[in-house]
Amino acid sequence: MLYKVEPGACDQSFGIHVAEFANFPEAVVALAKSKAEELEDFSTAPSFSDEPSEEVGSKRKRVFSPDDVTRGAARARLLLEDFAALPLDEMDGSKAMEMVAKLKSEFEKDAASNPWLQQFL
Repeated sequence: MLYKVEPGACDQSFGIHVAEFANFPEAVVALAKSKAEELEDFSTAPSFSDEPSEEVGSKRKRVFSPDDVTRGAARARLLLEDFAALPLDEMDGSKAMEMVAKLKSEFEKDAASNPWLQQFL
């Protein structure tokens, strides 16, 4: 099977397959598979209601559309680029906090319409 590298977010990782092709020790590959399964199943979000919830420690799979992931990753990258471009060393503390708060507010507005981004708030 051939793969093509393209820009953008990916909802899958092929690192384990590469490790297998590179003849990594079976124990290393098995551990990687175990950790990948653990990381791909997210624990339930904290509950803020008095209603009974799922069993403590139970896991559920969060599913996001590829479009949400792609748009969300692009927006997250923009936030990081905008933050990195701030001349923080030239600002006093209050101005820096004001600029960071503005970036955060704009990011939160965009995240409201993107389920993938909401997980980071």
